Amino acid sequence: MISFLILSSTTLIAQPDLNQQKMQQQMQQMQQVQQQMSQLMERTQAMNQEMNRRMQQLQNESMMNQFQMMHRFNEQMHMTLGTIKNAAERCNLMLQDREMMKDQTMKRDMDQLREHIRSMSSQMGEAVQTMERLTKRLYQQVPETGQ
Repeated sequence: MISFLILSSTTLIAQPDLNQQKMQQQMQQMQQVQQQMSQLMERTQAMNQEMNRRMQQLQNESMMNQFQMMHRFNEQMHMTLGTIKNAAERCNLMLQDREMMKDQTMKRDMDQLREHIRSMSSQMGEAVQTMERLTKRLYQQVPETGQ
């Protein structure tokens, strides 16, 4: 009987530690998403600056239109990255709210939301890589002199 009580109390003590550890891991994941979004935003900002520089040299109207379309699309990507970064920040704040996390249904839904945000962040990383390839291809079509 005594050993059962000791084992039960050990299990009860270990459970909050596991929950706390899982919660910290989830918060770290959201912080990583925020960092990734910041890095992707820096990359899209650099692409926009380079496109602006190259557009100023263009003389071909058709190429200018292509650059403008890519530039506008890239601006939208940049804003989307900022929105996802903000969503990750808000999600992280909600994960830290112990009252919200007491409700098991809410906790499950928050876990699902966190996973969706992580997935979006991964997809946005792939989208930025695709944009980088597209802009590189566009740059190859126009020499630096802007013909």
